[in-house]
Amino acid sequence: MIFVTHFCFPFVDTQTLKKQHEETWLCCFHFYQHWYVFSDFPLKVGLHSPANTHNHKDNLSRYTPKEISNLEDAFDLFNSMIRMRPLPCVVRFNQLFGKIVRMKHYSSVIFLYKQMGLLGIVPDLYTLNILINCFSHLSHMSSGLSVLGKLIKFGYEPNTVTMSTLIKGLFVEGKAAEAAKYFRKMTEAGCIVPDIVTYNSLIHGACKIGQWKEARRLLNEMIGQRISPDVRTFNVFIDKLCKDGLVVDAMKVFSQMASQGIVPNVVNYNTLIHGLCKLGKWKEAARLLSEMADRKLSPNVHTFSILIDAACKEGLFGDATILFSEMIDKGIVPNVVTYNSLIHGACMLGQWKEASRLLNEMVGRKIIPNVQTFNVFVDTLCKEGMVDDARGVVEVMVHKGIKPTVVTYNSLLDGYCLRGEIVEAEKLFDIMSGNGCECNVSSYNILITRYCKNKRIGEALRLFRELCSKGLNPTVVTFSTLIGGLCKVGRTQDARELLKKMQASSQLPDCQTYATLLDGLCKNGKLEEAMALFQEMEEKKLHLDIVSHTILIGGMCKAANFAAAKKLFCSLSSKGLQPDVRTYTVTIDGLLVGGLVAEALNLHREMEEKSCSPNSCTYNLMIRGLIRNNETSRAGQLANEMVERGFYADCSTLEMFVDLVAKGELDPSLQPLVQKTL
Repeated sequence: MIFVTHFCFPFVDTQTLKKQHEETWLCCFHFYQHWYVFSDFPLKVGLHSPANTHNHKDNLSRYTPKEISNLEDAFDLFNSMIRMRPLPCVVRFNQLFGKIVRMKHYSSVIFLYKQMGLLGIVPDLYTLNILINCFSHLSHMSSGLSVLGKLIKFGYEPNTVTMSTLIKGLFVEGKAAEAAKYFRKMTEAGCIVPDIVTYNSLIHGACKIGQWKEARRLLNEMIGQRISPDVRTFNVFIDKLCKDGLVVDAMKVFSQMASQGIVPNVVNYNTLIHGLCKLGKWKEAARLLSEMADRKLSPNVHTFSILIDAACKEGLFGDATILFSEMIDKGIVPNVVTYNSLIHGACMLGQWKEASRLLNEMVGRKIIPNVQTFNVFVDTLCKEGMVDDARGVVEVMVHKGIKPTVVTYNSLLDGYCLRGEIVEAEKLFDIMSGNGCECNVSSYNILITRYCKNKRIGEALRLFRELCSKGLNPTVVTFSTLIGGLCKVGRTQDARELLKKMQASSQLPDCQTYATLLDGLCKNGKLEEAMALFQEMEEKKLHLDIVSHTILIGGMCKAANFAAAKKLFCSLSSKGLQPDVRTYTVTIDGLLVGGLVAEALNLHREMEEKSCSPNSCTYNLMIRGLIRNNETSRAGQLANEMVERGFYADCSTLEMFVDLVAKGELDPSLQPLVQKTL
């Protein structure tokens, strides 16, 4: 009761009201649910003096819902409204709530709705629809359904907006069956006549949780009800399919639009262009831009920004600049996203002058650089090993009042680690929290990776424990890196235990994790364990790629189990796998180690026949293997072939040749050939 009395006193300053809201929303949600939101409204206005009404009218004239730009303005206007006598009608409150919803402050609307009710202002259908929408966004659909009950109790009939909002909220919570049940129930009861909005909400919900068959069924039902799908109906399908990487299916849906007589809009094209760009299909995406021109459909800044970003990521900076010029020629004003992409593209190619020019041009257009703009410079400089310059950029950020983020600091961390300056990286890691920037999983992964590479597994495991104690969830990268680090120092049993721990957690190991452990077992001479792990991977139907097979072939060769290695190599084609240059190199080297010279040379010929050209590693390993097998003549011929193809002998191969010459064991006729490699 003390709580109720407290909230019956609404005349508080804006900051106090905001503070009350922030402190009480979470802890008092159930109170709202069981007492206020779903109780009858008081019939009388509280006994508050209408003093200074004139001042509040002035305040009200200063702010209208259309002019509100932040939450503080909204609270200020609400304070003024509830002090007016007579009180404004519910429509004015609805306008205010609608504005706050557009700012995505959903819990604030619920809080202010309670204050409104305590003054005896009875909500109308629009108010309750707004409230249902807020509960939907907050994933509290049990409360949203209770509001529906109150709505009916007040004598209002749920309309299309009511049901669409409820359905969408239930789908967001993954309650597809419940959403369908309410839709059927309300339709059969004649409470609503489903229209395009209702069906679009149902289809959107089904697509969002991946229920494609249900979405298709709803589309067919909709057409059967003689409700014509609109652009938004198809865009729901296209958007979700593209987000799931099913761009081919999205293109098919896009084509179906024409059969329904629906002309696609810029949103449809932007969605498809973004989906294609995510898959690296930049040329196909660019063709859609031309198609837009053929349809007399004007692209917008978002269209060009997507294509420019994708072109820069593909290293097609020239194409990106052409698109940028086209964009300017069409009178489309670039935004900070467009410039960030171009700056990133220039930095990736090391074109620092061009990146600086773009930054100056951006500022000249009165487009304010954001934290992402500076992060692009910091990250690229660090990857180039220019950490000191990157720190200078961070200082400029701070000077301009832009606070570095964890992404900024992680780039610096990575830069120090790449240069081997682990002490500097540790110092930065320690001061991040002091700068109000808590380390995230990526921060820990960067240092853990460096510790593992330096075989400092103790420090890596300490960071892993610290990470877990802070409530952060280790990623697949964290586990895979540690497993590789443990194997590197010969602690294969601990690596296997860590894999079990990973399997028990929410992070399931991927092919890379298994490949890392497989490689560690093979390199530590644990072939039987490696083969057992490989079999486990097959039983779990994991995608065993050429990398995993190559690792095991190498392990078999190292253990002198050449028969098993040859058998596994020969099975690749039946598994739909194509040996790459590393697979051939590892197998040939293993055969030469086992003295199987003829088979190694045959495999080398096969490699050439299958258009898999040997690389420097292949040639050097073969030459050394032939020399060890007293095939100096063949080794010399291969050395000549190697040089003709633009490769050169490495230190180990040169040492062998020098030793042969010194001992007089090299055929004089081969010495001119060998001289080319020296």
